[in-house]
Amino acid sequence: MADPVPLNAPYARAAAMVTRDGIVEKTKNILRVENSGTGTYKVIIAETVDVTHAALRVTTDSGANWGTEVYAHSLGPHVVQVLTGKNGTEAAQPFHIAVL
Repeated sequence: MADPVPLNAPYARAAAMVTRDGIVEKTKNILRVENSGTGTYKVIIAETVDVTHAALRVTTDSGANWGTEVYAHSLGPHVVQVLTGKNGTEAAQPFHIAVL
């Protein structure tokens, strides 16, 4: 797997484009993404960014299935959990995340 491409996101403290397999395609201050179960991802963010005092924005990628849902919440100062699903059921889906 190739290293992720840098992501140009001038107004975000951290951001990433992630595949349904949890592979980071583009990144800014995102160290890695761990796929911890169907539709469950743990996003590890650089120590210089504290997500407990930030706005989180997570959206589905254009390659996601119709009816996809995505949710995010902080698990600590440098970790965000992202949950994806389809029609109320857990499902692996691609997503974008931004820490503002």
